[in-house]
Parts: sequence; C-alpha cells; structure tokens
Amino acid sequence: MNAMFDKEGLAAALAGMDDSQEAREAIERLQEPDLVKIDRLILSSLDRAWKKAGFVTAGVLIAAPDEYEDIPEAYYASRIRALAHASRIEVKGDLEVLKTCEIRLSTASGAD
Repeated sequence: MNAMFDKEGLAAALAGMDDSQEAREAIERLQEPDLVKIDRLILSSLDRAWKKAGFVTAGVLIAAPDEYEDIPEAYYASRIRALAHASRIEVKGDLEVLKTCEIRLSTASGAD
C-alpha cells in the first residue's frame, strides 16, 4: 500500500474532524485513486510562489469533482500535511493555522 494512502492515517484524520456523518462517510469511502486525484488537485494549484494554505484548500474544495462534494475542507488540509510530510510541498509557518501558513511546490518534487 502506498505510503500516501494508509488506513491508519485516514483514521487519524477522521478522529480529528468534527464534521457531519455524511462527511465522515465520504472520507471513509475514499480509496487510493481518490487520494491521488485529491493530491493532484492540490499540487496543480501550486507553483513556486508561496500561497496561503487556507486559500489552496478553499480553492480545491470548490474545484473538486462532484463525487467529493461531501469531503470537508479539513480533509484537504490533512492532505496538504501529508504532502508536506512527503516533501512534495514546502511549508512556511504552522500547518495547523491555514490562514497564515504558506505552501508551494517543493523544488525537489515538481508537479505530477
């Protein structure tokens, strides 16, 4: 199983969210191909310029396909943390404070 998709990480993300039952069920239904799509949405919204992480999550939430309409913004934020942990994006600030934290593509990774 891909390191970017593990059920323990998914369970941890769910445990930290105070969202509706619909949102929780939508997150539980996600499979590895869905996470790849979500990560690509995030990465495609970035370049080498710093962007506010909250702006990115809101944009991805709006641009996401209808099949992800019940996925909460907090889940997209958890994917940003996973991408940062995997060194696919760079972070300036605290990822727990999306309003002030900034992110950009990592010089090492580039976009998919």
